[in-house]
Amino acid sequence: MHTDPEILLVYDRDTCVGIVPVHIADGTVRFITDERVTDVTGFVYLPRYADDIARALASFTKQEGLRIELYPVEQNDPLVHRLADCLSNAALTRADVNPLLELPVSWNDYLATLTSKSRHELRRKLRKGHAVRLETSAPNAIESLFELMAHDARKRQFLTPEMRAFFAAITTHFFRNGWLRLRCASIGNTLVAALLTFSHHRCTYLYNMGINPQYTPLSPGIVAIALDIESAIIEGNRYYDFLRGDEEYKFRFGARKQYTVSLQA
Repeated sequence: MHTDPEILLVYDRDTCVGIVPVHIADGTVRFITDERVTDVTGFVYLPRYADDIARALASFTKQEGLRIELYPVEQNDPLVHRLADCLSNAALTRADVNPLLELPVSWNDYLATLTSKSRHELRRKLRKGHAVRLETSAPNAIESLFELMAHDARKRQFLTPEMRAFFAAITTHFFRNGWLRLRCASIGNTLVAALLTFSHHRCTYLYNMGINPQYTPLSPGIVAIALDIESAIIEGNRYYDFLRGDEEYKFRFGARKQYTVSLQA
């Protein structure tokens, strides 16, 4: 195992088979994350090396006398469970709710999965917001998202210059890699909602959103998400991940509860 100030690398001879994006401070191994902007994180590794990586990381922390605090990790990540088995006095606990929607092959099939009440409400809002058009935008449209987010007092406080720079950087980087889905919903020439979503490995992630409060009666956020789900289905995605937070609207869209976990040892 090789280390530097930022990450741990696991090698099989000269081949890197695992990347553990952590830093070590105060005798504790933690992921390189900022909870304000990171809903889930984890390991990058070749699946067949999960056992080897778990043993190597457990051995490394034991030799160095280090504690482990890894959060937030996907609950179904095999490596975190194998690592817990390799550590003494390990505690693996549920952390945050990350609602996940499994997507069928068509919009009609999706509607059929909803409860009759949720389906009725969604169709009603789509009829009421029939004039809303959702389009994919370039990274520079992030400024429009900021303007909409700033209508919310909590999000306005969150949008420090540091955070604005962070979002601008990741949207540019993700756009270059084909992962960005910055979606702007408009009525005519008026922006009514914007979604910052990403797409990777046939999963769409709803990361953040902003709404024009003047159009609240049309439920522009709900309409925009519904149109985005429809697009995700057409694009062949298997999942729509609402990420951290147990807001009720996510479950009305048919998402089921899944959790991140925290590993401490």
